[in-house]
Amino acid sequence: MKHLYIFENNDALDLEPISLTRPVFDLRCGPFTMFERIRNLMPGYTITLFVRDELTFTTMENYPEFMVNPSSVADGIWLLGNVLWSREDISMIVKNPGTLFMDKNGILIAANVTSGVGNQWLNEGGPLQNKPPKNVKTLSISQSVLRYLWDFIQAIPHAMDVDQQHFPMGSKSENTHWINSENIYVTDHDLINPGVVIDASRGPVIIDKNVEINSFTYLQGPLYVGEKTTIHSHTQLKQSIIGPQCRIAGEVTRTIFQGFSNKSHYGYLGDAYIGEWVNLGAGTTNSNLKNNYKPVSVRVNGKTINTKLLSIGSYIGDHTKTAIGTLLNTGTVIGPGCNIVSHGFPRRNIPSFMWYIYGKQKKADLNQFFDTATIVKSRRGQKLTEAERTLYKQLLFSNID
Repeated sequence: MKHLYIFENNDALDLEPISLTRPVFDLRCGPFTMFERIRNLMPGYTITLFVRDELTFTTMENYPEFMVNPSSVADGIWLLGNVLWSREDISMIVKNPGTLFMDKNGILIAANVTSGVGNQWLNEGGPLQNKPPKNVKTLSISQSVLRYLWDFIQAIPHAMDVDQQHFPMGSKSENTHWINSENIYVTDHDLINPGVVIDASRGPVIIDKNVEINSFTYLQGPLYVGEKTTIHSHTQLKQSIIGPQCRIAGEVTRTIFQGFSNKSHYGYLGDAYIGEWVNLGAGTTNSNLKNNYKPVSVRVNGKTINTKLLSIGSYIGDHTKTAIGTLLNTGTVIGPGCNIVSHGFPRRNIPSFMWYIYGKQKKADLNQFFDTATIVKSRRGQKLTEAERTLYKQLLFSNID
């Protein structure tokens, strides 16, 4: 039996607010999550998952067929979950037993080790301590960790190029205008309404199952639109990743929607990452460029990071809501479970489960949040689970300003 261990390390919270409520391998980049891409690359392996303690039970719920955080391991391959792995990388790792693989920054991102080394590593704290096993040969590997959310945005073109091999590209349609149609894949042509322009001249466009795209919409690749998503009329959607069951309108550029979220009205989002069960009120708009054209700094995981990038939008956690007309500054980070009502720009950092109302903050009422989350999930045929409730309670009572 071949064993594969997909793990997080102790930098997982550098991907907040999205990683506050899910393992790093559950983040989306391209048509697949990081986990789905690894599974596609390594068929036939028995998969085990290592995550932060607070995510153990939600991970068990979301991945019921896999072991989560076992106390012992067998001989096997270990892969860090927030790396955009390629077939060539996997081949090199498999062919080098008894080896640790480090990225250019000296971070352990993969291993091919025996059960003895693996169990000793677990006894010493394992991957979440970010300390490699001792006395094992190391090799450098060119792949880099997608350590911050803006790295995921930057990786969209590469992820789409890698993943399009899983789709039979080359769709045709009489009702719409398609540019570079050999680079386009559409599952349900009859849900693409007349007057839609799909432009794959800059990268592939993949439209998954049961996606409705309304008239007078412009879609530009590289772009993925997930199952059961609706794109409203007069939408401009460019170089983005839209997860399943979203509602999208307005102008969206270089943005990832994890899934099950709504931006159903006008307004601009650029260089943003949006979690699940988010609802953005009409006119919600983020800035993604400073007036002085200087690189944007973002505060994540208690640190202020100079992104060295000019285009940085907003990062919004699960179950957060914005009121109509909400304006978000460059590099805004909003935790899960927040409610934003503001005449001008709110603060650039709003902790989890905060109500930000006209410049004042207060903790959310947990029972009220649960009531709303239950309604929201039921609209997509899902339930709020006990494991989710426990995780959200931990986030509410652990957040600090």
